[in-house]
Amino acid sequence: MFLSTGILQYGPGIRLVLLADQGIADFYLSLVPKSLKVKPQFYPAHVSVVRREEPPNLGAWGLYEGLEVEFEYQPYIANDETYYWLPVQCKRIEEIRTELGLRPYPWWRNGYHLTIGNIK
Repeated sequence: MFLSTGILQYGPGIRLVLLADQGIADFYLSLVPKSLKVKPQFYPAHVSVVRREEPPNLGAWGLYEGLEVEFEYQPYIANDETYYWLPVQCKRIEEIRTELGLRPYPWWRNGYHLTIGNIK
């Protein structure tokens, strides 16, 4: 696992992401063979913390805007039919999800991840 930091950003709407170093996504995308025609993500590099779900405790919403958070990522590229990503672990974002009344682990794409590209 490698260690990095990101900045928490809320919005637009009910959305919370951990903005990550774009250089990480760019580097790992450069390792994917060009013949696979994987394109970079439309959005800046990030780890989704809350998306497409309404937190039961909105009183805790926005408390950590701009907070710098450490996270770990695995240096191997995972993929499915459409997306390529790096698996991520981060105790702090699990705690924030719990504080918002959500399960600590998200329901999407096998947990936390940093998407590096897609073939859409």
